[in-house]
Amino acid sequence: MALLRLLPLLLVLLLLPTPALSSAPLPPSSLLSRSYSTSLNLFTPHLQSWSSRASRGLLVPDFGAKAQKIREQVEECYDGMTLTLAATSAAERRAMKKKLMSYVDSQISALHSTQLASAYASTRSKFKKSLLSSHRVSRSDGSSLSPSVDSSSLLRSSCFSFQTAAEKLDVPSLSLSHSPSLQSLSEDLARDLDDFPTSNAFVVKSMASIKSSASKPKPPQERGIKPTFHLTSMFRPDGFGNLQAFLGYSFSNGNGVTVGVCNDADSPEVMGQFGGERPPLVRVQPKVHLDVDL
Repeated sequence: MALLRLLPLLLVLLLLPTPALSSAPLPPSSLLSRSYSTSLNLFTPHLQSWSSRASRGLLVPDFGAKAQKIREQVEECYDGMTLTLAATSAAERRAMKKKLMSYVDSQISALHSTQLASAYASTRSKFKKSLLSSHRVSRSDGSSLSPSVDSSSLLRSSCFSFQTAAEKLDVPSLSLSHSPSLQSLSEDLARDLDDFPTSNAFVVKSMASIKSSASKPKPPQERGIKPTFHLTSMFRPDGFGNLQAFLGYSFSNGNGVTVGVCNDADSPEVMGQFGGERPPLVRVQPKVHLDVDL
């Protein structure tokens, strides 16, 4: 009879769900490793995306602010997960955190340097191209080049553009600044500006402009006849040819005058040319030049 009374209770116990067995607790080292991995997984996707852009010479928009934010998130995640790990010592937690943040900081620092180098090289290359394109033919014959803009203004503009882009890469908490690169860039651009007149690019462009000007067809000249007059007069006073002088003058319209003096009227050679007589005191000889364009 006693068994019959216990039978319903046994049936109830059999129908109740069996409680699941709890898993064995992880050792302290495993808990720290899990905290390390979880925190690092917050940073890894950003690192991969940023590295991809930096390897192609591109800048990450607002890199400094984004890097600072994800760095704080990684640190807060690790601190939150390890705060209640009483089974681990504070020294172990600090050592693992130092390893985690050292890796994060080194990757951010490397990305900062890579992007600064890309911006540096790009700015310097654009400066040289702008400097070359600003020099244009200054004379109608194309034999010389002169800058169409102030070269010093172009240098300042290039430095300002670099500074504007590089400021967004800085991470103040890691002392990552663009200031040393800006100073170095300013010195290099000034050196490029001084060396530009003797650079290969400038010489090649100068030669090309001269060759292009020489190959241009000359404008057709007007057809016609253009006369010009030249008057030559000679004074031959007494003497034996020990004094000779000539004076010439050309007018803007192409006409000219030449006056000469020679004291050889008493010279036997000269008198022989005139049949034993003295040459005339003044001799005038007009000349007419005809410039014919057909």
